Amino acid sequence: MTGGTDGWGSVPAREPGHVDEVADGLEGRRTPATSADGQVDGRVQGRPAPQYGEYAPDGWVNPVLEHERREQERRDRERSEQDRPVPDQRRPEPAGAAGAPARATPAAGRFGASPLDFVLTVGLLVIGCFSVLQALSIGPTASTMRTYLEQQYTELSDPAALSPAVLVRAVVLVVAFVLVVWWSFRRLRARRWTFWVPLVGGVVASVLGMVPVLVVVFQDPALSAYLQRMATGG
Repeated sequence: MTGGTDGWGSVPAREPGHVDEVADGLEGRRTPATSADGQVDGRVQGRPAPQYGEYAPDGWVNPVLEHERREQERRDRERSEQDRPVPDQRRPEPAGAAGAPARATPAAGRFGASPLDFVLTVGLLVIGCFSVLQALSIGPTASTMRTYLEQQYTELSDPAALSPAVLVRAVVLVVAFVLVVWWSFRRLRARRWTFWVPLVGGVVASVLGMVPVLVVVFQDPALSAYLQRMATGG
C-alpha cells in the first residue's frame, strides 16, 4: 500500500513499550495515572477515551457529560435546600431551660409595659364600667340629683327636666367609656404604659357628662332666683 491513499498514514506510530489497554481483564492492563487537576493521561476525567488512534485536544470535555453533571449538581443542590431544617423563629429560651416544657406566659406579661401597669389599667376600667352601669339607671340618678339640689339649695320648679339631662349624660359616659377601653387595649397590646388612659378618660367623661345636667339646673327659674338672692345677700 502507498502512504496517504487509505487514511492510515495519519495514525501516529506507537511508542516502544506501549501496552494497549484492553477491557478483557488481561493481567497486563496498565492503570492510567490521574493528575491533581482531574486529568487521566493528559485528558480531562469523564471524557471518552480516544478511539481509532485519534486524540482529542487537551482540556476538551464531552458536552453531553458536562451537561449531565451540571444537571445532577443542580438537583442535588435543590434537594439539599429542601431538606435543610427551617430555623426556629421563636424567642430563645433562657439559659438552663433547654428541654424544659414551654410554660404559658401570663396575660400580665403579654400586655402592658409591666404587670403592675396591666393590673392598674384593668382595675380602673372595671371601676369605670360600674360607674357607667350606674349612670344608665336614669330614674334613680335623676331622683338622687333632685334630692341633693333641694337639700343644698331649693326646690326646682321643673324637676322632670332632670331626666332628659341625665339620659344625655349616660350616653356621653357610654361613648367615652367605649373609646377609653379601645384605646387602652391598643396600648396594652403594644406594651406601652396605659394606666393613665382610664384616669384621664374618666375625668373627661365626668366633665362632659355634667354639662347637660348643669345647663338644665341653671336654667331652672326657682334655682336661678335662689342663686341670685344668695349673690346679693338677700
